[in-house]
Amino acid sequence: MGIRIVQVCGLWFWVAAAFFLFVVLNQYQTLQHITSDRPASESHAASPHFGLTTRQRLARAEDAWRSSVALRHKMALEHPENPKIPFFPAHQLSDFGKYPYTLWDFFPATYTCPHDIQRVGRLGDGGKWVCGMSLYEARKKPETIIYSFGVNDESTFEAEMLARIPTAQIYAYDFSVTNFGPQLPASYLSRAHFKQVGLGAADELAREPQFFTLKTLMDENKHTYMDILKIDVEGSEYAAFDAFMDSLEAMGVTTLPIGQVMIELHLIDDANVNFDVFTKWWERLESFGMRPTWLEVNLLAVTLGEGKTDPRCVEYVWINGKDEKSILLQES
Repeated sequence: MGIRIVQVCGLWFWVAAAFFLFVVLNQYQTLQHITSDRPASESHAASPHFGLTTRQRLARAEDAWRSSVALRHKMALEHPENPKIPFFPAHQLSDFGKYPYTLWDFFPATYTCPHDIQRVGRLGDGGKWVCGMSLYEARKKPETIIYSFGVNDESTFEAEMLARIPTAQIYAYDFSVTNFGPQLPASYLSRAHFKQVGLGAADELAREPQFFTLKTLMDENKHTYMDILKIDVEGSEYAAFDAFMDSLEAMGVTTLPIGQVMIELHLIDDANVNFDVFTKWWERLESFGMRPTWLEVNLLAVTLGEGKTDPRCVEYVWINGKDEKSILLQES
């Protein structure tokens, strides 16, 4: 009896072993089939764990972004009344089938940051999200050029960027204050450059304080490229970027010379910033390579009780998908 039990148990052992081997071989063949069907550019993995390279992640992000652009126009055609205004009035919420969207719903952040994304600076208004922060921190050379427009009295973003990125040089501008906020330690001032001027659509030398275009300020600093642009200029961003793109087009340049942009977009005047105007401006930036990777609604105006109940301020992070100079196109 004992011999028969041993024989039966031995038989089940070999059956189980054969089944296990079958499963392993089947999984291996499936994996081989999947990888062999990939294009050559995708079969070369970034790691032994079949991860994707930065370029492969960017290619997939580009596909997702293109799909969202197509949906943007499709949705606008399906809801012709909605795009005429930035937001649907609260009293029309009952008519949800007619006014189901805000302006921001047409411009989602569908492009993926191919590296880590971290928040820098304080929480709430003032802090910004940065794509690839670890890459900037590890950079040895060259200098990391950062422009910051709209300092006010809050400089936690600038202070943390200087603290974490040894190669950072920050050029900051704000016509409403005379210097950085008190959060910036004196030890960083050798790499922090402030000027009390405004950012505008034209150079206004007779104005006090003076206003300059982005191109003029870059020329003054002898910069042809910036790694990061942080901009919060209370609605002037549209004209300022249009002027910058005009200057690039005049030189035959088709890619924005900026690695990534952290920008707060403001819808201050419904008559001037409607769907058609906004779409034309936004898609012009996209034509220069800019892709939206992050979105954060700023509800400060709503919570302060300024009579505004709509989410009129939104923080976006754009990275440049066409920029070969960008550190973000490197492998992490």
